[in-house]
Amino acid sequence: MSITDDPAAARAAGRISASLVGDALPLGIALLDLGSGQLLHLNREAERLLALPAAAAPLPQPLQQALPPELLRACAAERWQALAGQRAPARQMLALAGRHGQRWLQLQLSLLPNRIGLLCLQDAGAEQQLQRALQESDTRFREVTEAVRECLFVTTPQWDRLHFSSPLLLDMLGLSPVDLRQGLQQLRERIHPADRVLYDRRLLMQADGGGADLVLRIEHPAKGLRWLRLRTRLRQQAGQALVYAILADVSDEQRQREELQQARDRAEAASRAKSAFMANMSHEFRTPMNGILGMTELLLKTGLSAEQRHQAEVAQRCAEDLLRLMDGLLAYAQGGEAPAATAAAAAEHFDPRALAEAALAPLAARAAAQGLTLDLDAAPLLPARLIGDAPRIAQVLDGLLDNALKFTPRGGVRLAVASRPAAAGGLLLEFEVSDSGIGFDPAELPRLSKPFTQAEAGLARRHAGAGLGLALVQQRVQRMGGSLSARRPADGGSVFCFSVPVRQAPEPAAEAAAAAPRWPGRYILVVEDNQVNQEVIFQMLAHLGCAVRLADSAHAGLQALQDERFDLVLMDIHMPGMDGIEALQRLRRQSAGQTPPAVPVVAVTANALSGDEKRLLSHGFDDYLPKPFRQSQLLAMLSRHLDDNLHDSTESHDSSPQAAKDGTALVHDGATMSGTPNSDTCVLDAQALARLRELDPDGSSQLLPRIINAYLKSLERLLPELAQARGETLDLAVVRHVSHTLKSSSASLGALALSQRCAEIETMARLGHAQGLDPLLDAMLVEIAEVRLALTALQNTP
Repeated sequence: MSITDDPAAARAAGRISASLVGDALPLGIALLDLGSGQLLHLNREAERLLALPAAAAPLPQPLQQALPPELLRACAAERWQALAGQRAPARQMLALAGRHGQRWLQLQLSLLPNRIGLLCLQDAGAEQQLQRALQESDTRFREVTEAVRECLFVTTPQWDRLHFSSPLLLDMLGLSPVDLRQGLQQLRERIHPADRVLYDRRLLMQADGGGADLVLRIEHPAKGLRWLRLRTRLRQQAGQALVYAILADVSDEQRQREELQQARDRAEAASRAKSAFMANMSHEFRTPMNGILGMTELLLKTGLSAEQRHQAEVAQRCAEDLLRLMDGLLAYAQGGEAPAATAAAAAEHFDPRALAEAALAPLAARAAAQGLTLDLDAAPLLPARLIGDAPRIAQVLDGLLDNALKFTPRGGVRLAVASRPAAAGGLLLEFEVSDSGIGFDPAELPRLSKPFTQAEAGLARRHAGAGLGLALVQQRVQRMGGSLSARRPADGGSVFCFSVPVRQAPEPAAEAAAAAPRWPGRYILVVEDNQVNQEVIFQMLAHLGCAVRLADSAHAGLQALQDERFDLVLMDIHMPGMDGIEALQRLRRQSAGQTPPAVPVVAVTANALSGDEKRLLSHGFDDYLPKPFRQSQLLAMLSRHLDDNLHDSTESHDSSPQAAKDGTALVHDGATMSGTPNSDTCVLDAQALARLRELDPDGSSQLLPRIINAYLKSLERLLPELAQARGETLDLAVVRHVSHTLKSSSASLGALALSQRCAEIETMARLGHAQGLDPLLDAMLVEIAEVRLALTALQNTP
């Protein structure tokens, strides 16, 4: 029976509707007669939520007519039957389709007495949107955590329980889900034993409220050794402390970093090897150049005919040009300025007109051969005496004039020189090199100023050269504080101009008193193992009136310092057994001896690369003299160290048995002085012998016999050492020492083939190549025997 058929039930339903279905309630309520399937009552909120029209038919009405289809399915009979005997209502979400789109309602079904169904409705749109947003956010978050290469996880401060982790955590650590039941306790077992102390330190950082950023190694069961980066932060969340962490596999980055470090180490080792090679090459180049320039300068001080003097001066200029070229090549191989140019050049007195004429003189023959004119245009009021960097100015002129002749097929080259006042009472010396050659685009000057660059490139270029000319020119002009410019005249050719600051020189009368200092009786020790360099330094010092003692090794030099008192020591750096730096350190430490430990010691070395001077001064040397040096450089150095100590040293040294009356002495502490044999045999170079004879034209000093005798004595000392080094195991250090010593002295005596053989052996010994040395050593011994016979015959020649 339906409630509508029972008046008492109907009255009861009316009372329920009156008490529950108030229009003021914010909750939609509907009463259903489950027996007859009719809708008994709806409050206004229910009508609004169900979007029923206000003028709907009066109740009761059949449910099929009164309710939307979606709600009818939710109120099916089986749903109500399931509620029988239950006190708790049934809840669900319902989506209703409407004119304005889908609308979400929250339903609550309750079964009342007399089979009356109570349906409560509530708008769930905002809640559903919030729930959907949360679901979408959670989905996106999980997608991101799964996509990124880093693993995110949240754990407790004790790391014993995981609140969240991305799926990557298991693969990254090689763990199973079972392993994570105890949080990340298993992580410590995976960490490399050497890194566990660092891993445990994260707890100390965490206790201080800070975060950790660690790179650790783990032993992965499948992937082997892996590098992981762990970053953690401690945060308070709803009153609970949580550790938020990011774990990333950085094995590839670590491997790349290690490879980069290895590459950097290899590059630095190559750079050090290059620097050592450049130092050795500088030494090998500059040592023979020291002999050539030194002997040429001494030769020019002897009585020569006009023709001989001209030839010697040309040879000297060519040797200086060769030295400048070597310096330039070494400089750009090293990545800097030419070695001799890195230090501030000493200001020199010079005549700008004479300097320009000297720059043109070596090129006259070349210009004539090309059918070119070569002119000098000097300003009428050009000062005759200036102070400036004359060697560098000469280098710049050489470079510009060489370029002008190279790129001028017809016409001529003109050099103009003038001066004009500059700031602070100085002068600007201006040079202009113009030619009628092929010309160039001035916009190309920056490119042409780069090393190894020419206007023409490729194998078919018409003009030879290394492309260093303008690069060196610009660099040297800048070093002098000057400027370089270029232009192309309308009628063709090119014009290069540069200006450098100079100073007016004092009057000659005021300068004469200080121009030629002499130090009679000042006693100087020269520690030098090369015979040629010994002779050059001895002759230069002798011309200045100094007494000289020669020592051919650092040990002999230290013994001489113990035995006698010296005013100055010239110390070679590269010597066998003990180098000059170690010898200086021993000298400074010794307390007993005739020479005080504080005696000035000058480093004399053919290693003249950038930084060598600063390095040697930092070791305690008082001065630095790069080989080859000119007498003017030696004079300036002696002035710095001997003029400040003008005590009566002559008396203290006159009693020395080695001192000669003319203030010079030559003492052989086992020193092997270099020389050359005669042209009487094809084994010896005739020109080398002639050069030695010219140093002692009248033979009064017995220079050539003395040098030959020293060379033969050195063979008596070196050959037994070589024989002993060729024992069961080849001693490459001794082989290198013997070949190095014989290389220089043999070349000085004109035994050029022997010198070349020694150079080959020295190179192989330096590189550690023992294989193939024995045949070379045998050939060297044969050549030594031939040279010895030739020198003996030369000694016996009247």
